[in-house]
Amino acid sequence: MTQDLPQSQIRYFNDVSTPLGQITSLGVIHRGTGTERGVMRVYGTYALAYFLEGTGEYCDANGLRHKIVPGDLVLVTPELPHRYSTKSGRYWSECYLIFDGPVFDLCRTQGVLNSERPVIHLEPIDFWLARLQAVVTSPASQSVVEKAAEVSRLLALLLDIFVAESVSPPEHGAAWLAKAKARLDANMEIEIDPYTLASELGVTYETFRKGFQKQFGVSPSLYRTQRRIAAACRLLKLTTMTHQRIAEHLRFSDEFHFSKRFKQIVGVNPREYRRQIIEQHLPPGV
Repeated sequence: MTQDLPQSQIRYFNDVSTPLGQITSLGVIHRGTGTERGVMRVYGTYALAYFLEGTGEYCDANGLRHKIVPGDLVLVTPELPHRYSTKSGRYWSECYLIFDGPVFDLCRTQGVLNSERPVIHLEPIDFWLARLQAVVTSPASQSVVEKAAEVSRLLALLLDIFVAESVSPPEHGAAWLAKAKARLDANMEIEIDPYTLASELGVTYETFRKGFQKQFGVSPSLYRTQRRIAAACRLLKLTTMTHQRIAEHLRFSDEFHFSKRFKQIVGVNPREYRRQIIEQHLPPGV
């Protein structure tokens, strides 16, 4: 029956290459089942699949088996036989991005894109989905310069994801790092002074800043901002709050500052992000 078939929305297709590499396509699949069940395939290029709904399993020729849940990002590297699929009669939704080129080969050589750890969990989903889709901002353009800029944005996103993931766990005795992260993860509607937080944790501000940066890949202030922007993504999707009200609620100095920081981190401004959310929920063909 037609209603049981995957509904693929190809948002972007590109045949313009650049010296850095190329993003070939970006799209969303609703009610998909993944690769053919029981059969491993080889892409020959790199790909990201970010799972939005449903569950399944990832397997590859390295012997890895991993249960897939919403929020999981799967990295596919060239020449690695793999499969990811749902159980019979089940479906999922995913956003995919296919890419290739010298800059990504270099990342693989340096261990940033590592086929031995192809599954990473990223939440909140709305935040990371927006960042993934914001890599491509000028789909109609055929300019090599603009296509190279898209590759650069993807590279920056990959570094944000995989470099932070590769950081080793805290050393014994550094439990304050976990406490610091918990504090910065909570209560987005209140201000947190980093100097005061360091004092409460029993360390100096420099120890706090350097230790947090080493452990989590970003400074405490940037991490807090990223969490506030993630909260803004949820409010833009789930409420009708104005941008000004969201800025006030999340303690940004004003709507302009909120919009500026949102675009710096997500890649599009709040208005464009909300428009994309509305479009994603329209029936196909509308």
